[in-house]
Amino acid sequence: MRVYFVRHGETDYEVVAARGVRGWATSFAPLSPLGRLQIDTIARDFRLQEADAIVCSSYARALESAALLSRTLNKPLYVEYDLHEWLPQKDPLGEIDGELIRRASDELLPGRAGEDAPWESIEEVRERVLRVLTRYRGFGQLVVVTHAVVIQCVLGTQRIIEHAEIVPFVFDEVPNEAQRTRVRA
Repeated sequence: MRVYFVRHGETDYEVVAARGVRGWATSFAPLSPLGRLQIDTIARDFRLQEADAIVCSSYARALESAALLSRTLNKPLYVEYDLHEWLPQKDPLGEIDGELIRRASDELLPGRAGEDAPWESIEEVRERVLRVLTRYRGFGQLVVVTHAVVIQCVLGTQRIIEHAEIVPFVFDEVPNEAQRTRVRA
């Protein structure tokens, strides 16, 4: 299956910050005007035209980006919770611990996080995204709107993924679990 990962457009965190929103609730922040323009611009990219569907993260910035693409491309839109941003602390109801998030970010490198780390590892992110892709294996081409770190974890890269960047990916779904995670960028 041909997948086109799309990082959401630029986000307007000022909207939520001005209202005192903090922590995980900042995931409700919408796109900025520039972010909307970024998505409107890539909606004309030839690679997205033949997609069978659009699948996106449930975070507002990805959902708004995917909705704009869905409207322009006239493609069905599916929301998948497991395409959410990397979790620097697994307890979404816990108080945000700045030091823990700093440590998690520093250790978000292949093989650096301990098994008992309270944050999500690269491997955990990758596995949850591949499980989502497996559910859509009947499609020939899929647009997946998600977050930079999520895309990096699936691709196994640390390069910067820009807002509204389109990243092609081939998902080869095969029966063997170990083989299923073998993918090509």
